[in-house]
Amino acid sequence: MVSASLIKACLQKQPDTLQLAQILASSGFRDTSRVGGGNAELGVMMAKYNRSELLRSLYSYRDNLDGIIDLIEKENWQDLEEILTSNGEVRPNFLN
Repeated sequence: MVSASLIKACLQKQPDTLQLAQILASSGFRDTSRVGGGNAELGVMMAKYNRSELLRSLYSYRDNLDGIIDLIEKENWQDLEEILTSNGEVRPNFLN
């Protein structure tokens, strides 16, 4: 659902968003958007049969994203850097 939202964000009505995304997107976008551009029926089934856990995860994701937005709006670069540093330290644990 996060991946699907990323793709949908590129389709916004704002001028040039899609064109810029297509020009600037690299392998990171390709990897991040892969599932969101996949089998729609499978996505609906995952949501339908795992609804409560999916919603819990999406709410948590949204809370984290809102926190990052808040840091940027308040120009709290130190706390943002701490989050990004921590993420960089733990990321290798997901890549086995």
